[in-house]
Amino acid sequence: MINLTLYLMNCMIHVNLYDKFKKLSSKYSTSKKNRAYLLVEKKTLEKKVCIVIDNSNEINKLEDENKSLREKINKLNKTLAKFTQGSKIIETMLFKPNMCF
Repeated sequence: MINLTLYLMNCMIHVNLYDKFKKLSSKYSTSKKNRAYLLVEKKTLEKKVCIVIDNSNEINKLEDENKSLREKINKLNKTLAKFTQGSKIIETMLFKPNMCF
């Protein structure tokens, strides 16, 4: 009778341990899947970060180029204004009737 009681208690302990084992193995497999998913997501985010960094570098280059082109346009506009003013002066001088050369 005592042996039977011990045997039943031992069986109950094993059943409890087996249940705990199943729960832990389920958690482990879920954690393993989550880890794999997170690693894929990490790689994807790293690629996106590289793209963003490349885009920001490209934006900085374009902004610098834009600034340089604006400066060139301003210089050309000043030169054109001087040329136009000079042309007007020459025309005025040439078409005045009382001018002698």
